Amino acid sequence: MSTTMDCKAAQDETRGGEFIRVGDLLIRAVHVKLLRQYGLTSLDSLFGYADGEVLGKPGLADWRERIRMPLNWRGRNVVFYLKRYTRPPASEQREQRWTCAAAASTAGVEWQRMLELTDAGISCPQPVAFGEEVCGGRELRSAVLIEEVPGESLENWIKHWSPPPGDITRFLSVHLARLVGRLHSRGFVHRDLYLSHVFFDSAAPVEQSLYLIDVQRVMRPRWRHLRWIIKDLAALNHSTPAGIAGNGERLRWLRRYLCAARFEVDVRWLRRRVAAKTRRMARHDRRRAARLQPRSRTP
Repeated sequence: MSTTMDCKAAQDETRGGEFIRVGDLLIRAVHVKLLRQYGLTSLDSLFGYADGEVLGKPGLADWRERIRMPLNWRGRNVVFYLKRYTRPPASEQREQRWTCAAAASTAGVEWQRMLELTDAGISCPQPVAFGEEVCGGRELRSAVLIEEVPGESLENWIKHWSPPPGDITRFLSVHLARLVGRLHSRGFVHRDLYLSHVFFDSAAPVEQSLYLIDVQRVMRPRWRHLRWIIKDLAALNHSTPAGIAGNGERLRWLRRYLCAARFEVDVRWLRRRVAAKTRRMARHDRRRAARLQPRSRTP
């Protein structure tokens, strides 16, 4: 049975000392003392952790767990997120191997993607600790600990948005186009690129204020790249309320995006493709909401 990270793409799992192997976990060096303080230095301890806030959402599979962990680090409260996976279905493991051949587990996929995105200059959560238990190529369990990114999601931010001096929304639009353009030009697609998965830190300089989160579905498609790009762009379009951006601003955003991504695609053709995919997403969301809505009982 293997309890180590199987990462074919990485020759040095410590990345020159950035991470340290502690038992069956790989831990970011600066966090080793903290995790030792809380007794979180083994895969068993991560799965035995019972404090924190369990985060659930409709449709979340029972083999997945997400826990919000506020810990005291260097005299300040820091929030981490623990993601645990127990015996994921064979179909999920096949998809994991398809999307990230360098990883042997579900947690390993997210760990690998966070490292790759950071190396590509794309801001995302910082990986803190990772462990997996794999037997005969089948994942038994895996866990990844992630540091919270600052700020709040753009989905929440726009709910209390009002045009401030200097019109920060225009600058945000520019930097969001650059962020997504950089993601796609590096060969990545997010596959879940809604405003809820883009965080904005209002205390940071605008050019350093945006982060991508929930990157476990990120992949580098081997073919039909444009199909996945359109899906990402449609997810952003679908999750942006009509009152925030009109048709003209959305077209200007696509032009900024194409410039950042360095794609030679006709912007009006792309807009039509994104709009068609957006409509399909809206229909899918309505059907899903109807399925999840409790049926009323008649006396």
